[in-house]
Formats: sequence, C-alpha cells, structure tokens
Amino acid sequence: MPEGARGKRLIFSGSGWCYVARMSRPQGFTLLEIMMAIVIGLLLMGVAVPSVIGLMREQRLKESYEQFDDFVRKAQTEAVKTGKTMVMIWDEGAIELVPLDPTARDEAAEPVSFAFPDGAKMTLSRPAALVKKPVPEWPFWRTGACEPAIVNFEGAGGSWSAEYSGLTARGRISEMSPK
Repeated sequence: MPEGARGKRLIFSGSGWCYVARMSRPQGFTLLEIMMAIVIGLLLMGVAVPSVIGLMREQRLKESYEQFDDFVRKAQTEAVKTGKTMVMIWDEGAIELVPLDPTARDEAAEPVSFAFPDGAKMTLSRPAALVKKPVPEWPFWRTGACEPAIVNFEGAGGSWSAEYSGLTARGRISEMSPK
C-alpha cells in the first residue's frame, strides 16, 4: 500500500484515480435511533394491548354462556332420562334443577345447581308465558322440549343475552357486549 493511503480508499474520478479519506462511523446505535425504536414499540403496544384485553373479556363471556348452556343441556337430558318434568328455579346467586313432582328418592338426592360467577346476575324472560310477570322458573318436559326463554347475563366482564328455542332447547346468543 502506498504511503499516505492508510484509512483512505481508492476511487476513480473524472481526472483519474485518487485516494479519499474514509468516513468511519462508530459501532452501535445513536440515542435518536434508540428513542425512535422505543416510541414505535410503545405505539404498537398501545394499539395491540386493548384489542387483546377485549378478546380475553369476550372469551370469558363466551365461557360463561357455554357453562350455562351445558347446564341447560343437563336439564333437558335429565328430563328425558327420568321421564319427569324438570324445572330450573332461579334463586339469588344460583339456579337449581329440581323435578316438578319430586318423589321421596328425589328429595333425598342432592339438588343439581348452577352458581352464578362472583357478582354476576342472570335473569329469565319467558315471552310465551300467559301472565305478565311469571315466576322465575323454566320447565323442561319429559319429551325434551321446554318453554321458549330469553336468558340475560350481567357480570364484571360484560353481558350477554341468549334466546332458547322451545322445541329443541338450543340457545343462540342474540347480544354480547364485553366491558
């Protein structure tokens, strides 16, 4: 290497070859680059975190509906299996499943119940009822059919409403709103 060429690079210009000093940059990132990366990361988290939290709340609401829907399936199955009309009775904080005409054996058995999640409230509407304010009881006949019903749930994570068919006792969520 010719003398004076250290730290320089050879380039061709219009008048011929010449050595030009190299511009060297220290290794690593500048403070500005680091700050920009942090700001972009915070913006992305600000967009992503609320949507993830909303998805988690919606999932918990769906789970509460599925648990209740499983209890409805249990009531329908029990009515068909025993050949008796089974009634879901709404109580403060829970729903009990009892036979309409209990025998001594039924009375001795532990009642099946569905407890509401902490602080939650469930209400029953019976649109086909013959009276304006029917008692909060939902019958399942021995054929597996039931009275059409609308169940409303309100809890810490939000609320949902489900409509149940009278012929099949199958539920369908008609409204869901996470908080």
